[in-house]
Amino acid sequence: MHQFDVAKEGYVNLLLAQQRHSKDPGYSKSMIASRRDFFDAGHYQPLGEGLATIVARYLNVAGATSDARVVVDAGCGEGYYLRAIRRLHESRKVVSPTLYGIDVSKHGVQIAARRDPCGQYAVASTHAMPVLDGAVDVVLAHFSPVFPSTFRRVLRAGGTLLVGGPGPQHLLGLKELVYDAPREHTVSDLLGPDSGFEHIGTHEIQYDIEVVNSTDIGNLLEMTPFYWSASELVQERLSSLEQLRTPIDVVVHAYRSSY
Repeated sequence: MHQFDVAKEGYVNLLLAQQRHSKDPGYSKSMIASRRDFFDAGHYQPLGEGLATIVARYLNVAGATSDARVVVDAGCGEGYYLRAIRRLHESRKVVSPTLYGIDVSKHGVQIAARRDPCGQYAVASTHAMPVLDGAVDVVLAHFSPVFPSTFRRVLRAGGTLLVGGPGPQHLLGLKELVYDAPREHTVSDLLGPDSGFEHIGTHEIQYDIEVVNSTDIGNLLEMTPFYWSASELVQERLSSLEQLRTPIDVVVHAYRSSY
């Protein structure tokens, strides 16, 4: 029998030594802080609400009873989207599903558990999730790595995998400041026919944001992959920028296990 200590924030650390690719895997403490502060500023609220609505839609057709539904966010970061799911159910005055968040970033999971004491959070690999077979109604992988065999294993019959990623113009306004010749993102079906999943739906969430201070602009940059491409000159220019308008353009693909 294995025993794991529960951290004071309310999460468990189940990341095995062989699953660590660095001393501090996943998003760093600084990147998580940037994500937290940017989310707290409200810029992604329509995205969180839209994603929560999509999750609720597939929960309603999954067939589980309302008090037994389970959602796992595979790559939950600081838990922003799980909290949006909980708020949606509370606003509808219906029982929230049991929410589980898994991420390799200890810094993200600490914040997630602290801010959502009703949720269940673990530092763990999403490639080998410590989740029982056939126990989950919806797996959410939003801007996170996708591991079809693991997700198939944990989903129950009739369950849904939701994979969120950038639409063509996602953060184009920011990309135009980072790259000399920015390109729109090419959207495609992320899981091929050999994945064991059937594509059952596509959902788009689109709106514009206007960021009106340099702190939030810096936080947005640091929470994106563009940060690693931004030269010191670009970072310096962005640090003095007081206004940025950019599209939010997210595509969510829905899948059901085909065997």
